[in-house]
This record gives sequence, C-alpha cells and structure tokens, in this order.
Amino acid sequence: MDNTTPTPQHQAPAADRSAPLSFGLAVRPAGLITVLIIWTVMLSVLSLIANVMAAEQLRGAEPAIEFFSVDRENSLSAWWASLLLAAVGGLTWLVSRSRKTASPTEKLAWLVLAAGFVFLSIDECCMLHERLGRRVNLEGSLHHARWILLWLPPAALIACVIFWRLWRASKQLVIGLTLGVVVFLGGAVGAEMFNASYRYQAEEDVRQEAQAALDAGETDVTRRDWRVGSTYYPYIIGTAIEELLEALGPVIWIAVLLRFYREQTAINQQSPAT
Repeated sequence: MDNTTPTPQHQAPAADRSAPLSFGLAVRPAGLITVLIIWTVMLSVLSLIANVMAAEQLRGAEPAIEFFSVDRENSLSAWWASLLLAAVGGLTWLVSRSRKTASPTEKLAWLVLAAGFVFLSIDECCMLHERLGRRVNLEGSLHHARWILLWLPPAALIACVIFWRLWRASKQLVIGLTLGVVVFLGGAVGAEMFNASYRYQAEEDVRQEAQAALDAGETDVTRRDWRVGSTYYPYIIGTAIEELLEALGPVIWIAVLLRFYREQTAINQQSPAT
C-alpha cells in the first residue's frame, strides 16, 4: 500500500526559490530584487545631493535638479518610480492569468488591482494627484498635502475590498501586499505631511523676513527663494525619505507577486498529473 500523502492542489509544492522564472527570459527573483533596491537607493541619494547643491547655490545645481530631483516631473527619479509601478501592474496581470481556478470575483479583483497600479504609474509620471490637489484650498501646512484628502479615502476603500477578496486565495499574499502598502503610504502620506509642514514653515520664514525688511523702512524688498538656506534642509531630507519609501513599496510588491507567481506556476505544472 502506498502510504504517501498526496499534495493538495491548492498548496504549492516545494520548489527551488533560487531557480529563475521564465517571462521569455530567465529572471532570478533574489537578484532582481537586489538590483531594484540598489538602484532605488542610489537615485534617492543622487536626488538628495542635487537638492543640497541647490540649497547651497553650488555650480551645476540646476542641471542636477532637473535630472535627479524627485520633485521634478521629468526627472530620472520620477520616471523610475513610474516604471516600478507599471512593472507591478504588469506582474499583477500575469499573476491573475496564472490563477486557473480563480472565481470571477477574484479575477475581477486581480484586474482592478493591476489597473490601480498602472494608474499610480501614470499619476507618478505626470503628477496628476498634485494637479488635482491644487483645486482644493486649505490653510496652514496641509495646503501642500491637500491631494491626500482627494485620493486616500477612495483608494483605501477600493484596496480593502480587493484585499478582502484576495485573502481567500492566499493570506501570505495579502499580508505581503499590505506590508508594501504600509511602506508606500509611509512615504506618500506620512513623509508627505511631514514635508508639507516644513515647506510651509520655510515659506513663512521667507515671508517674515520680507515683512521685517518692510517694517524697517526698506522700499525695494525681494523675497529670497524658500529653497535656499538652512530652512530648506528638513524639507529636502524628508522628500528623499518620502520618495525612497514610495519606491521601496513597489519593490516589496514585486517580490511578493514573484513568489506567488512561482507557487501558482508550480501548481499549474503539477495539476495535469493529479
């Protein structure tokens, strides 16, 4: 009598996690994630250096800002963040295709999630959230983070519904994706609000300096750029942290989705023999 216990179809068989995945070319997940992390950190450091050069009014600061600063729409950092999010969207779609036994509602959840990542990619490269946020007027430091009131509530609601549906497919998957969300929002919301308060304070310092000059009887007063001087440093450091977290979130999502894709591929390969 054969006493071996059959492997359930819903459970991924043991597999070599170091083996390459096939997307038309060999991809080793561990090596890919390492490269993504190194490149992300490097771009964050270069952005920080460029902004420090601008704060100190050093030669070559403006070209460095245009090319590396995370605050610029067409910079390398912005395009990299957009590319990461687009990759997450594409990978999510591939994972949805690998779920052969998924119900219609689960398939819909995967497709909406993939579309959401692609939307974030488009938003990142054209700063759509900031453009729409300008239509909302708020007093104080929240003036520079007002887009959060427009985007966060509906995005959180949609994400909760999707994750609730995917929880039935894999608890580990949802926990991993949620970790990526926490890291991503730590930058997009947490650090953003921190940066907004320091930007507001830097602008207030400039306004008070100009007002003090007028009160002293000066007639020709030109406000200095708020992005110059020591008051700008907390903002640029916070911005570097913000964009680093916003890029590491997608890297976590890619790692989680690659692992889940490997498990589903192994299940699909074994299913004809079961």
